[in-house]
Amino acid sequence: MIGSSAVHIGNGLLSSIPAEIVAKVKASRFVIVSDANVWSLYGKQLVDAFLALGNFAMPGTSPLVGSYGQSPQTAGVLTAGKKLLITYQIPVGEVSKSREVKDAIEDFMLAHKCNRDTCMFALGGGVTGDLVGYVAATYMRGVPFVQIPTSTMAMIDSSVGGKTAINVPAGKNLIGAFYQPIDVYADLDLLKSLGKREIVEGICEAIKMGCIHKPKLFELLEAHPEEVIALEPSLINEVIYQSVLGKAEVVAADEREAGVRATLNWGHTVGHGIEALKSPAMMHGECVAIGCVVEGELALRMGYDTLTREKLERVAKCFASYGLPIHMPSGLDEETMFKKIGMDKKNVGNSIRCTIVTDIGVSIPDPQPCEAKLIAQIIAESAAAGAELPEWQPLEGNHDKTSSGEAGGFMGGH
Repeated sequence: MIGSSAVHIGNGLLSSIPAEIVAKVKASRFVIVSDANVWSLYGKQLVDAFLALGNFAMPGTSPLVGSYGQSPQTAGVLTAGKKLLITYQIPVGEVSKSREVKDAIEDFMLAHKCNRDTCMFALGGGVTGDLVGYVAATYMRGVPFVQIPTSTMAMIDSSVGGKTAINVPAGKNLIGAFYQPIDVYADLDLLKSLGKREIVEGICEAIKMGCIHKPKLFELLEAHPEEVIALEPSLINEVIYQSVLGKAEVVAADEREAGVRATLNWGHTVGHGIEALKSPAMMHGECVAIGCVVEGELALRMGYDTLTREKLERVAKCFASYGLPIHMPSGLDEETMFKKIGMDKKNVGNSIRCTIVTDIGVSIPDPQPCEAKLIAQIIAESAAAGAELPEWQPLEGNHDKTSSGEAGGFMGGH
């Protein structure tokens, strides 16, 4: 629990969600937002579960699924006593976290006469969750919403904690709000449609959580990479449970990121700099894995020697055992990357600040100022070391390089 926000983890949860939420939330309008890929897998199952309750109707004059780019249509006359269920599809990928798509969802809801007695559902990964959460936070000055994450990244990280945001030209997640969902449903069955690449991208955040806060979680991940990637039921359940528990503990202590919550951004200062230049060819978690290793080296050179060389090598080896990259890509424009790093939300004035891990499972509560020259030196050494090795290749997956936005896109941190 984070305040009144509850996280449910288990198998076979999807079809039970409508009955549980309808019993909990007084609403006449229920809005499901998803993207085309996720909708094709799980949309009908969720809609059928709503309609099976018997007191729901779909709009009479709008299509079953509204889509970005269509003109909103009015809902028509509903059967007396029925609640309204409407659905909306957004474009696949990071491009959807924009002012334009947020406006389109809001206009669609207004056209369907959604008032304050509306409940929203984010069915999808982190992009959908961030976007829908921000719409919910601002629509009619705030309506309840439910997170139904469909990826390891969303289950472990982005759906939990109440951070919502969109991207703008200056950076990623720079416009948003802290707004807690009423419930998060992590249905582990939904992970079965993921490729290995998508699975390990989210596991990066579990490794990060182990390093900053939960050493037993790190040891579990360190010992069982093949089983975790294969989604061995007892292991993946424990990994997601411990990751969510760790995040909940941190967020409960600092919901609005005034201090200790910033430790959740370990690896993200450098990681988002890489992502700004390498997205969509590289995924968020892949960039953060490199960032964690670089920022671990930074802590060591800043004199935090309780994170010994041996322990840092264990951390790097753990990331690598999941097929994640651990060296800086070659050929990045350093000046552009540092401009992006300079927009990180942990920074104060012109000072770059990073989360400092001092031991496996131990981190300093507040981000620490770091010298740009030292960061640049470590980045250069990491790129040089990587150039001596075979080029990193991601695990087999479903990631479509053309579906996640434009290269050289956004940066800022979740």
